[in-house]
Amino acid sequence: MNDSNLKEFIAAVNAEVDNKIKKIRKQADKSRKEILEKTENEALNTAYSKIKACVAEEKYKSKMAVSKAEQEARIKVLTHREELVEKIFSSVDEKLKEFTESEKYIQYLSDLLKNETTDRNSVVYLREEDLKYESELRKITGNDCSFEADKSIVYGGLSVYDRTTSVLNNKTIDNMLEEQKENFGSNYRLA
Repeated sequence: MNDSNLKEFIAAVNAEVDNKIKKIRKQADKSRKEILEKTENEALNTAYSKIKACVAEEKYKSKMAVSKAEQEARIKVLTHREELVEKIFSSVDEKLKEFTESEKYIQYLSDLLKNETTDRNSVVYLREEDLKYESELRKITGNDCSFEADKSIVYGGLSVYDRTTSVLNNKTIDNMLEEQKENFGSNYRLA
């Protein structure tokens, strides 16, 4: 082989090597670009998933905080209402005490008994303190019925129990007050 053939052969080999190097570089660049795109997409998807999870968690925390605040506000409103009702009815307690100690109270008890039918099977229940009015009340009922103290009567009034029918006609102030409290709570919204 002569020198020029050798040079041509070396140039052909070099050209072939350069061509293959170009192809390898081109393929490497393409692979690198695909790998980078894939990695970038995976990283973006992972970041998006994390962001979505964080947003969901923050929404949940925010919803829980709002619910807790609403619950605390409801409790405060209910507590305030209870305090107002207690104030209102504590003044009623005082007025009732004044009334049961007044001269009008015996007339009140008498009026309660006037519409009642009593006989020997009837028991009129009074507060222990009100048994002192028995003689005056007996004038209305006659001497047939009995009068007894009832420790459950706190404010006053009376109950008439018929032993024959087992019917108790509760005309106590306690009962009326309890009904008023229930009615008050149902009908009035206090802020």
